[in-house]
Amino acid sequence: MVNFRLYESKIRKSLLSLKRESYVEEETPGSDLLDCSLGQNPFGFPRGILESLTLERINMGDYPDPYYHRLRKAIVERWGNLFEENDVFIGSGSMGCLEKINKALLKEGSLVLGYSPQFTEYVTEVKVCGGVYESVALKAEDGFEFRFEELMDRLSEKHTVLYIDNPNNPTGQVIPLEAIKLLTDKAFKLGVVVVVDEAYGDFMEDNNSAINLNYPNLIVVRSFSKGFGLAGLRVGYAVVRGRELRELYSKVNLPFEISSFSEEIAIRALKDLSFLEQSKARVREIKKKILEFLYDKGYSFSKTALEVPIFLLWKDGEDLYSFLKERGILSVSGRNFASLSSSFVRIRVPPSFQDFVAKFWS
Repeated sequence: MVNFRLYESKIRKSLLSLKRESYVEEETPGSDLLDCSLGQNPFGFPRGILESLTLERINMGDYPDPYYHRLRKAIVERWGNLFEENDVFIGSGSMGCLEKINKALLKEGSLVLGYSPQFTEYVTEVKVCGGVYESVALKAEDGFEFRFEELMDRLSEKHTVLYIDNPNNPTGQVIPLEAIKLLTDKAFKLGVVVVVDEAYGDFMEDNNSAINLNYPNLIVVRSFSKGFGLAGLRVGYAVVRGRELRELYSKVNLPFEISSFSEEIAIRALKDLSFLEQSKARVREIKKKILEFLYDKGYSFSKTALEVPIFLLWKDGEDLYSFLKERGILSVSGRNFASLSSSFVRIRVPPSFQDFVAKFWS
């Protein structure tokens, strides 16, 4: 361990004892491993976005538009003009947006309320900022079903942020918009900011997105990495409709968050929403078969929406991550999520049910 004694008085105390937690697999999946780990679209990206695309159209010698007007306009149009272009902030992936939000809102000792298990990287970033993450634990015996009543009971004016990922990572369950509305309404009365992380949101219906809500204390974060399959471009966005929160976000926002190339590809992707519908249909078909197969083999899995490509799987008394890896299936170990153990793994649906079964029996 590094000795920070020389700098101890100058470094935030929260960083000195922090052990960064991440489920990003250090080992690069090899050709012999079926990758069911990182959250990507198992079917790639809409191939039409590459048609007539030439590098000559993008002047790499110039900086990108710092305000990303074209992309922000395309995002507003994608959502039927529910909000204004000024409400949209572009980030380096949805995680880049979450990092800005924490930077703007959190200080040493700030309390963030969530539920567990949840997206690990966000929880870590709360701790990096000196915040304290509190969670309502979902229960395995209930299939980790989200129950907002307990979250409502725990929410108080002492909290700075209420964090909700919808669909939930790692279970893949979709939280009803009405529950989020009730939580946001109570949070508004308490002076608490609600952050809804919809990184997997393209795999649920648009009418369940918190983007449909208009609260001054609400921030909704989305990504092009999951549904559109553009994880390598690192494009995300935040929708901030409250004037005070927009001003705060602007204070910590940076210009040139993404490249001109990434902006161009994201704009093209938004023109092919049919790709999202096709992806959801294919995920639903494969995921249903995998869950039925695993259920017959005595495994338990979380409450989950069939069209969302991730789910939580477990078997008591078994190191499931190691078991699957020995058979050539790469997953995310439950050890990387608060309140879970090595008996759990997060599975991302592969492109083929047959490939999964073949590896499982190998």
